Amino acid sequence: MSVWRRKALELFCDARFHFTQKDDTVYSLLLELHIRLDELHRNNNTFELTKIYNYVEWCFHQGNRSHYLCNAAAVGFYEHLVDDEITRNAIPYWVKPDIFEAVQSLFEWRLENKLALYIELVMEYNKINNTQFIS
Repeated sequence: MSVWRRKALELFCDARFHFTQKDDTVYSLLLELHIRLDELHRNNNTFELTKIYNYVEWCFHQGNRSHYLCNAAAVGFYEHLVDDEITRNAIPYWVKPDIFEAVQSLFEWRLENKLALYIELVMEYNKINNTQFIS
């Protein structure tokens, strides 16, 4: 069994039907985790949010071992955070600066028709995290 799958089963046993079949991929799991975010943020469920964001961060940082996991985290999870207001507003609090920098172009691309939202995101991120990412 792959490490990503084993780790996910330990953390998200209630979602096992989303990624335990042989044909399932980490993308299946990341989609399921992303779907949960709105409600978790609304309920301020920091325990579950921490599990999700830490797991996706772990996937992202597997780039040296598995470009597949890193890419899945970037395009299967992070880039979609800007699609909904509640998750977009949570980015400065939940996405670490090294990851924000790496996926910033995905955020910009995703919000290309909503430039004001992209600039607002970068400015808020810079303010909260005391960084200087360009907008």
